[in-house]
Amino acid sequence: MSNPSIFSALKKIRSLFTYTEKLKWIGIFAFAFCTSVLEMITALVIVLFAQVINQPETGQRYMQKLGFSSLSPSRVVFIMAIACGLIYLIKNIIAGIEVLYQNFTIQKMHYQFKNKLLHRYAAADYEFYLTRNSALGLNVIGIDAEQMFSNGIIYMASILSESTVFLFLIGVIIYMNPSLALAIFCIGGLLSVVITKVLLPHFYRFGQRSQESALHSNQALLQFFHGFKEIVLLGKREAFIDAYRFHSRKKARVQAIQKAVDSLPRMVIEVLFVGLFVATIAVLCLENESPSQMIGILGGYLYVGFRLMPGLNRVINHLNAFKAAIPSIERIYDEYHSIGGRENYVDVPNFTFNESITFKDVDFAYHAAEKNALSAINLTIHKGQCIGIVGETGSGKSTMVDLLLGLLKPKAGTILVDGQYPVCSYQWHQHIGYVPQSIYLTDDTIAANIAFGVPIDTINEAQLQIAIDAAQLRKFVEQLPMGVQTMTGERGVRLSGGERQRIAIARALYRNPDVLVFDEATSALDNETEAKLMETIHAVSQNRTVIMIAHRLTTLKDCDRIVKMDGGVLREVKAK
Repeated sequence: MSNPSIFSALKKIRSLFTYTEKLKWIGIFAFAFCTSVLEMITALVIVLFAQVINQPETGQRYMQKLGFSSLSPSRVVFIMAIACGLIYLIKNIIAGIEVLYQNFTIQKMHYQFKNKLLHRYAAADYEFYLTRNSALGLNVIGIDAEQMFSNGIIYMASILSESTVFLFLIGVIIYMNPSLALAIFCIGGLLSVVITKVLLPHFYRFGQRSQESALHSNQALLQFFHGFKEIVLLGKREAFIDAYRFHSRKKARVQAIQKAVDSLPRMVIEVLFVGLFVATIAVLCLENESPSQMIGILGGYLYVGFRLMPGLNRVINHLNAFKAAIPSIERIYDEYHSIGGRENYVDVPNFTFNESITFKDVDFAYHAAEKNALSAINLTIHKGQCIGIVGETGSGKSTMVDLLLGLLKPKAGTILVDGQYPVCSYQWHQHIGYVPQSIYLTDDTIAANIAFGVPIDTINEAQLQIAIDAAQLRKFVEQLPMGVQTMTGERGVRLSGGERQRIAIARALYRNPDVLVFDEATSALDNETEAKLMETIHAVSQNRTVIMIAHRLTTLKDCDRIVKMDGGVLREVKAK
């Protein structure tokens, strides 16, 4: 089983950062260096203070070297105590500033990266989403990005700080007692080997299992809430709950083991610390050190030990957490680069639509498909025409419209507006009003769903009212106590099928497009509702270019031309 190293994960994280973000890491390291220097000074001052308390005359000699003579022993102890307290205070103030800077900087990187990732998703081809489960994108942005920053980058910054402090304090121990430092290095090296070869690989596997379980449990939740109506009617509540329970239980078990293993290093470090403390006293006694000489060394050892012990425990736990976050880092890295450069849309500032839309020798095949979905399509749609596209399910109707909308790119051939402008352009989308068979309504007001994506305080009231009238929603809206401020419910569950479709038409008309596309907009409606909606559609289609997809010819009886699709091929074109 592949087990990527921490360094390879760091390399991937580095590739995701901008130049400015990389510079901010210099600031993080500078703070860590300053804090480490102050930790070393604090340890040395404590050693000195312990010696002065035990032997005040030693302090008097130090003071004389600094130019202070004739100080009493009590005054020397007092000055040393004040100096020790001030240095400790300054050290902790700078350490606090370091933590604030570190966390604010990384959290800013966090939300900026999420926005950047979402922008890359937004720029991806429409076809990119046809082969993916929506739970994957939710996991990448909502869970994997959180893991990468919270358990990855923040912990790595903490490891950087703690490791720098560790090295400086080891320097203090070397200064006080080289043999003790050598013993610490040997034990630390042994501990590092155990952590690297035994613990960290397990945490990588924990991360993989946790990531997999989170994806499947989220997918089960989405399916449960999206399909609740059918689940209730079919009596399948327990089946979907069991699916979620299975994966969430698996995730909980992995996390329980992970947390339990997390506590082991602390116990080992505490035992080592006490053992080294006892060994230090034994060594000093064997070297015939006097108790007064031992006080300073032991005081420094105790400070360094009590500072290093929790720090070392944090380093080990953070390394474990970072290793567990590597699967998330890998997924984000792969996602970021797989959707990068997939921009399907171009900017055409001088775009106009005055004459026609032309398909010329267009072929199209979906990714990994063995045969073409469309073959040799040649069709010209003149401005102002109403074109009907009819055919059985799977005949290529919707694919043809997705190509016309510029959402998909032809494998061969061209689709041009006025013979020169590509349909895969932002400007072409400004000309189009699209009404799908299954409309997506947000859990918001009718007004917000018609204006769709426009901030509530910038909705153009005049355009809103025109769209409501044109879609023949006025009577329905006026019957509602809250009018256009009525909530539609998630995916429009509080509305009928006909009402949802009229809101879809109003949404398409809100920005007054000159091209309307109806993608089987009436196929899910009963005959009476469809007839009423078709009256609305023909009313709003005046002076516009209209493309309508339908299963039945009767639905398209008022179109100027009818195109029949069969097996991805244009079989015939009928004039009215």
